[in-house]
Amino acid sequence: QLQPTSTNFNQLQPQQEREKEKKKNMAATSSDISVTAGSDTNQQAPFVGQVKMATTPKSRVEPFRVPELNESTVALLNSLLSRRQAITFDEITLADRPSSVHPNDTRLHSWVSRHIKLKGCGIMSAAMDTVTEAELALALAKSGGIGVIHRNLDAQDQADMVRWVRRKIHYGGMIDRPISFPPHKRLSDVQAAIRERGFTFTSFPIVSEEEGRLVGMLTRDEMDFVSGLEDPPLGELMKPLDTLVHAPVGTTTAQAFDIMRTRHVKKLPVLDAQGQLHGMFVWSDIKKDHHKQDKFSLDEHGNFYVGAAIGVGPNDLERAVRLVEDAHCPLLVIDSSHGACLPALQQIAAIRKRFGDRVDIIAGNVASYESAMYLLKGLDGHRPDGLKVGIGPGSICTTRQVTGHGVPQATAVYDVWRATRDFADQEGYHVPVVADGGIRTSGDIVKCFAMGASGVMLGSVFAGTSESPGLVVQKGGKRYKTIRGMGSRAAMEQRSGSRARYYREESQHQSEKLTSAQKEKMVPEGVEGLVELKGTVELLMNTLLGGVQAGLGHTGADNIRAFQSAAEIWTQSSAGISEGRPHSIQDVRD
Repeated sequence: QLQPTSTNFNQLQPQQEREKEKKKNMAATSSDISVTAGSDTNQQAPFVGQVKMATTPKSRVEPFRVPELNESTVALLNSLLSRRQAITFDEITLADRPSSVHPNDTRLHSWVSRHIKLKGCGIMSAAMDTVTEAELALALAKSGGIGVIHRNLDAQDQADMVRWVRRKIHYGGMIDRPISFPPHKRLSDVQAAIRERGFTFTSFPIVSEEEGRLVGMLTRDEMDFVSGLEDPPLGELMKPLDTLVHAPVGTTTAQAFDIMRTRHVKKLPVLDAQGQLHGMFVWSDIKKDHHKQDKFSLDEHGNFYVGAAIGVGPNDLERAVRLVEDAHCPLLVIDSSHGACLPALQQIAAIRKRFGDRVDIIAGNVASYESAMYLLKGLDGHRPDGLKVGIGPGSICTTRQVTGHGVPQATAVYDVWRATRDFADQEGYHVPVVADGGIRTSGDIVKCFAMGASGVMLGSVFAGTSESPGLVVQKGGKRYKTIRGMGSRAAMEQRSGSRARYYREESQHQSEKLTSAQKEKMVPEGVEGLVELKGTVELLMNTLLGGVQAGLGHTGADNIRAFQSAAEIWTQSSAGISEGRPHSIQDVRD
């Protein structure tokens, strides 16, 4: 039994129909309606708006430096490396240490790239088409992480999603161009717009066309008391300006919160001295986020952080240009199953030459010291801002089975950390490591930090959230969401983005569709499956971050950097692994 999710961007339709619907929703607005992005009440046309963008290289108040690991941990892992013995998360555990630190007092700030530091311990969502689209990326940014929007869609659609997240709501909390109507329009025009555009709100500023001045406000109250046979002009129906509470330009979110709470108003227009409308605060937005903004992942302009995946082909540079110049994407993730390749170096160099330090670049995937060094040395001095680690550890990835290549993830993270440490010592260039794949619990995240990672990328963990774009499936009395690897047959047959990631896209092939013969030539490196529904991203992030805080507390560290220098790793047997899981009980759910 299939059931649709409650998402605005990926309903249960065939891909072609979803894309047509997106393009319809993103169509240009009429001259009678001013559109913005910026409200949690969805008071906007999808994916429109502008953001501020730094045009000069970023300055670092607190520059990233490769973390130092505990000496005993380094000695143990080097001993395993010398024997060519690789381990993963289940095979290691951490020793507890005396602590005076309460978990609630720990700070989880960490880097995912040289210039992007997150409050949610560097958690990123995977660039998978059943994991990260606009809705999940926004929810994750509000919880201290960053979403990386997948590239298995048109470049314009991807850029539109990035732009939508960047402008969904910023630290100022104000809708800077609220949807408005002129006073000569009639109630039927408003009702038609609500119906056709799917607006979930019913309050609209009424603005004069000639001067852009606010003349009144139309709300649900006015519309509800119009008889069925009447269709009055909005100028007659609206609440006039002299009855409205409004605020001057420059009003902050905190000031707006106090005004609205004191005056008991749910809409607060912002006007200049000439009465022109510059924006509007909405009570539901401010109330919802007022006590959460200290967790938001925001850039220096107050816009949400979001990333986007690109490939290594020539068309992907055009995609990058659209993402950075049009959508002001702050982070590009070069997404390749074998990241240590010449096309990846060439792509990094091309992006650097075009944008300099205006955008951060994470490159990958790699799983060895040599591959990491290859990317760090770069091409013509152009280097990445972060390295993504993981070949084959993901729950839906079969790369190791298909190719025979890949290193168990804990060892891979440590080996790449060694490369970043040595390169930093040689060149003074410090790059964070992001562990991508094989992470199932908050305990695995803690172990990643102990191995040298500064960030983590999660796929299946987020696939089960209500904001992910996957299908909802009911099976055996439980609800699940679909997940598929970007190397799965379905993903590669559907779009060229997946084929290019696994080097299955022929250079002369220009169509998104494949012939029967071309489909037969596909060599999948992933599978499809189901993950149990987990609830919202916010709920999941609270669980993960709470677990990480407890992990830091067990080691007596009040921040991740201190934890990395103190954490002592032990290897454990299969009996130790079994002992550390629930055992000798009957599951009450059975």
